[in-house]
Amino acid sequence: MSKLDQMAAYFGVEHSPDSLAQLLELGRWLEDPARRLAWRTARKAREAAAIDADRAYDDARRPSQQTPAARIADLHEQLDLARGRAGLLLLVEELAEQTRLRATATVLQPGHQHAPDPQKLRLLATRISTGTQQLLADLEADFVYPDEVHRNAEAALTELTSRRLAVEATGEPAVLSGWAEAIEFALAVVQTASTRA
Repeated sequence: MSKLDQMAAYFGVEHSPDSLAQLLELGRWLEDPARRLAWRTARKAREAAAIDADRAYDDARRPSQQTPAARIADLHEQLDLARGRAGLLLLVEELAEQTRLRATATVLQPGHQHAPDPQKLRLLATRISTGTQQLLADLEADFVYPDEVHRNAEAALTELTSRRLAVEATGEPAVLSGWAEAIEFALAVVQTASTRA
């Protein structure tokens, strides 16, 4: 039994397996220990690369090194790119965490049990699930200008990584629709922000 199912059982909530099946499946997908470990391992590797780039930049700026200005500028750019790559994977983990929280809150809050149009809820849950998985995959991609993508993605994901909005989520159709639209907007931003390597 997944954490979502355990919490629903604990609180005595009867969620609709038909209307929110895709959303519940997304929660299970995000909970996968191997997937979470892979994200963390990749993020730590990129953070280590950023630390190395930072050290190289600091070393080059020492007066005793007499490093040419052009070389220092190159190292500074490499540092920005490395930080951008690491930042993108940090966004992956933050988005996954808040999506798990939001999915749980949605299942546990009233709104979907007596929805007038279960088919609409099914379509919204599918949009949320599909869009989130695609967004996470796109954020993991290797970009030519990851610093640019990171800045744009961070702005576009503000709502999706908000803990307050996550815990206040309900299964109301309007709330689910807003969630789906926020995912699709962020996806469009990431996909058009920069050329992939």
